[in-house]
Amino acid sequence: MPSAVHKMNFAHFTFDPVQDLLGEGPMAEVYRAQDEKLGRTVALKILRPHVDIDPEADKRFEREARHASNLAHANIATIYEYGEDAGRSYIAMEYIHGRTLDKIIKDSQLGLEEALRIADQLTAALAVVHRAGLIHRDLKPANLMVLEDGSVKLLDFGIARAHGEPTITQHGMLVGTVLYMSPEQVRGDELDARADIFSLGAMLYHSIGGALPFPGNSFPEVCMAILDGSPRPLSEIRSGLPAELDAFVMRCLEADPEQRYADATEAHGALVAVIDGLSSAHGVQRSAHLSGTLAFAPLSSAPEFNDLAASLRTDISGALKRSGVTIERLQQAELPKGLAADWVLSAQLTMNGPTGSLELTLHPLHTTNGVADVWTHRIERSDEDEWALQDDLVRTAVRSLRRQLAEYGTLPSPAATVRDPKQAQTLAQRGHVVLHKGLTKHLLAAISLFRRALEEDPRCAVAYAGMAEALSRKFLYWDGDESFIAEARDNARRSLSLDHGCAEAHTSLGFAYHLTGAYIDAQREYRLAIQLDNNEWLAHRLLGAMLSREGNFKGASPLLQRAIAIKPTYISTYDHLYNVFQRLDRYQEAIETADRGIAVAKQQLAQVPDDQDARVHLATLLARMGLRDEALAQIETCRKLGPKDGFTSLHASIVHAVLGEPEESLAALTTAQSRGYYIRVEERNPEFDILRGLPAFQELLK
Repeated sequence: MPSAVHKMNFAHFTFDPVQDLLGEGPMAEVYRAQDEKLGRTVALKILRPHVDIDPEADKRFEREARHASNLAHANIATIYEYGEDAGRSYIAMEYIHGRTLDKIIKDSQLGLEEALRIADQLTAALAVVHRAGLIHRDLKPANLMVLEDGSVKLLDFGIARAHGEPTITQHGMLVGTVLYMSPEQVRGDELDARADIFSLGAMLYHSIGGALPFPGNSFPEVCMAILDGSPRPLSEIRSGLPAELDAFVMRCLEADPEQRYADATEAHGALVAVIDGLSSAHGVQRSAHLSGTLAFAPLSSAPEFNDLAASLRTDISGALKRSGVTIERLQQAELPKGLAADWVLSAQLTMNGPTGSLELTLHPLHTTNGVADVWTHRIERSDEDEWALQDDLVRTAVRSLRRQLAEYGTLPSPAATVRDPKQAQTLAQRGHVVLHKGLTKHLLAAISLFRRALEEDPRCAVAYAGMAEALSRKFLYWDGDESFIAEARDNARRSLSLDHGCAEAHTSLGFAYHLTGAYIDAQREYRLAIQLDNNEWLAHRLLGAMLSREGNFKGASPLLQRAIAIKPTYISTYDHLYNVFQRLDRYQEAIETADRGIAVAKQQLAQVPDDQDARVHLATLLARMGLRDEALAQIETCRKLGPKDGFTSLHASIVHAVLGEPEESLAALTTAQSRGYYIRVEERNPEFDILRGLPAFQELLK
């Protein structure tokens, strides 16, 4: 029978001393408590009564409250109050539901994506500490709480000290945790922010590499290892890490403080540069080529500047022509009847001494709802040299116009024949169904269906959106050919120019951003898609998977559950949700999700035997449930259905990785690459952590 609840009153807080105990240490206990004054849940840290063992404990406790309460940051636990009741000091702080980093890395090694996310937030929090003139002095995984949404909170400022503040020591003991201490801290030297940088490096080394930088079987052994100052390079502990990340961590661990980052502000800036570099490594610039017809009205100006205005018009027209735009130069501002153009551009030049300004107005002629979204933009430049001024105005105007024309997309001519819009919609919907079956032959068939849809109705927005998704998948299947991503983005924007409310277009545009590492842009597009249509299942599925990869499991869970509710036959969603529930410690729900996914997959395959996407994810779920023989049998069937398909080989590799078979996984991944699958997009996939120590895996990624 469950134990009875016995509430205890302490100051103006109530809690059960047994059931609400969150943690305890030699000097204090922490409880989940109810603040009766303000009606909120807090974490209540109470100093143990035997402070006479350590006369300085109360001073450290008060100092923790004082220092931490002055630090306001999203990644630092908030201190609400410090007080005393019945001779015992307490601190009431923000109650945080999550797991400490030490417990997480004890269970499993962090994926690269999650490790970078945690490191980014940790260094940002530590930068605030250092800018406040404090040294934390006890950075360790146990003092970092990871919340269910992937955010982190830095805890425990019990031995933090301001610069110049008197040192408080414990009787004959080092203050802090020796496993992550700097050499100067071990020696008992005066410390500055660089000691925290060393501890930061040790934390990241352990979290990313899965091993301590300075191991030892005893306290003296660890101290000697730290003073020796020669940890193995992180890249030797975990192969496959980006060289920039390895260099960052190892610089933090330099034995000489002068060789480390000066403080966490500098370290955070360096880490952000590493993360940005990794994110942009596979970035693809959108094609600068445009198509369509632009009617350019005469550029108006004061009479004395007519020659300059004419020259500007000529130069702007020439530059846009080189980008693929057809220019029709109008003789007057009024539009002639029957004008077959996509856009009309007008501009006004104003001169004031050496300063020239251009007022640009771009008007799209064709919209689905009859409302034109007019774009206006003002450019102002100054130069005593008229030729230099003209050149500057032209370059700036053309850059802005190219960007806006790309946003509008190419609109079909009003003369285009609309054959059968209803049939176009039907073909586009069929294209989406076929596309998600997974094989290369399905991809090509889907592209054919989207093209047929556009032949039936050149203004079919959903067909352009489907083509955008298909071209992004073609980027995956055809060796990461960047031209397909450029085409995908153009098609998505073309869809949106026809129908601003096309949720599928935002999803497809987000997918193109996603594949090339532009994660912020991808999330924006997915959220826009969901706002426009809460039944847009693929946006829920892709955004849920992205948040899961970033460690925001709490945010991922409802998105993935919604995706399953909308489209229960798409099996990969069950696999993502299984992993999310596992990380949220909701193990029973994880098993139920896997079981349900397996059952639905079998029903789907009974009706659609060539649904390769369903079959590969059925195999993955079977592998996660430990059903090795069944999983491999499904993979064998997949290989028969797509014997030369890179998509199949990629997922066979994942199944072998889940089963703990690195050699078989690597062989299948090698086959996937040889058959055209662009495996670099899987570089940070945590499923392949089992391969990171293999040199052959690193060769594949080069």
